[in-house]
Amino acid sequence: MKTISKYVLREHIAPFTGGFVIIMFVLVMDFILDALNLIITKGVEPFIVLKFFALNLAWMLALAVPMACLIAGLMAFGRLSEDGEIDAAVSSGIPIIRLMVAPLFASLLLSLGMIYFSDQILPDLNYESKMLLGDIKRKKPTLALKEQVFIDEFPGIGMFIEEVDEKNNLLYGITIFDQKDRRYPRVVTAEHGSITYSEEADELTLDLFDGTIHESDENKPTQYTKVNFERQTLRFGDMGMKLERRDSGHRGDRELKIADMKQRIASKDSAIVKTHRTILSLSDRAFYAAFVPAGKLDKGPGDAIEAIRRRAKSTAQSIGSQINAIEAHRRYIRKYRVETNKKITLPLACFFFLFIGAPVGAWARKGGLGVALGLGIGLFIIYWAFLIGGEELADRGFVAPWLSMWMPNFVLTAIGGSILYRTVWSSKFSGFGFGFKIAGWMKKIFTRKGAS
Repeated sequence: MKTISKYVLREHIAPFTGGFVIIMFVLVMDFILDALNLIITKGVEPFIVLKFFALNLAWMLALAVPMACLIAGLMAFGRLSEDGEIDAAVSSGIPIIRLMVAPLFASLLLSLGMIYFSDQILPDLNYESKMLLGDIKRKKPTLALKEQVFIDEFPGIGMFIEEVDEKNNLLYGITIFDQKDRRYPRVVTAEHGSITYSEEADELTLDLFDGTIHESDENKPTQYTKVNFERQTLRFGDMGMKLERRDSGHRGDRELKIADMKQRIASKDSAIVKTHRTILSLSDRAFYAAFVPAGKLDKGPGDAIEAIRRRAKSTAQSIGSQINAIEAHRRYIRKYRVETNKKITLPLACFFFLFIGAPVGAWARKGGLGVALGLGIGLFIIYWAFLIGGEELADRGFVAPWLSMWMPNFVLTAIGGSILYRTVWSSKFSGFGFGFKIAGWMKKIFTRKGAS
């Protein structure tokens, strides 16, 4: 039996590797199409681009490994079934369930490793990726000098250039609108000049020749200054073209470990308890104020009633604000609980995908990559639809967080179990024949009723 188990397990290695490479390639290409344009137009250094790409490989890995397990089960058992090896094993008294034990055990170990990866490693990498993307988005694009185009990429500075000589790094017909940190805005014109940028100082330097400086006070239009120059050097600092890294920031639910999310859930529960106490305190004060409206009894019952009405309105607004705060805390709690369960259920999909992939592969009796990918994509879409839909329902409070995240695995278990049952206890697997039989029976019943 050990020899057979090793043999079946070896059959999974090649399709798992091939499926993993293909899935990663698809995810990488999709990521590149979405992100490369943003990164390149920001003028980011190649090392930063590679780092951003490497950080995003983490979440791709978390998705690719379970799906690769599904493809491995489909292809391995499909080939064994197509070559008649499963029939030979069953004829020798070895059931298909026994052939699945070694791959399922290996997938369970892989699931445990992926749980550790999703909980301990992936959150930090997601956080680093989010921070780096934020830094890239804040970075201004490198100055692209274009002729006859107004450049307004930098705060407080506008620029118009009639002609650009890229070969000699010369500019002609320069007009600069400078309002950066100045009390009096100025307009600088020059016949020609050059421009340089210092990355270390994040400073833009313009050497201008044969020009004029115009300054005016917007509050006093009559005060106007005009200065002619033969050569003028302008420096503009803090241009925002240098990529500055932030050391820390707020972590979202996907950048937190399970232990961190449990702490936040406990903190939100404590905040809800305090908010309930605040609501009770506001209600008590409003109740007592209804009987003793301070400072109003000596002015007549009309003033007392008006005071009560104002206090009741103010208290209702305060209570409504506290109720909104409670709902906000509960939304965060649901969000954290959803993510906590997802960090366990998504890695465990390695096991459940193999559990459904093996009997489906044996039924399909095809070992080709195309069939395996087709079935794998179909099953993965079903899984992903339940996962995304369940997450949305749980975030809105319609479904318990644990149920929404475990439901995809329950569905896979039901599908895999039913197919495995038909495979083991039927001489020939006929797909979902029982469902078609029921549909046929229902059709006959309604046909008879219609005829009568």
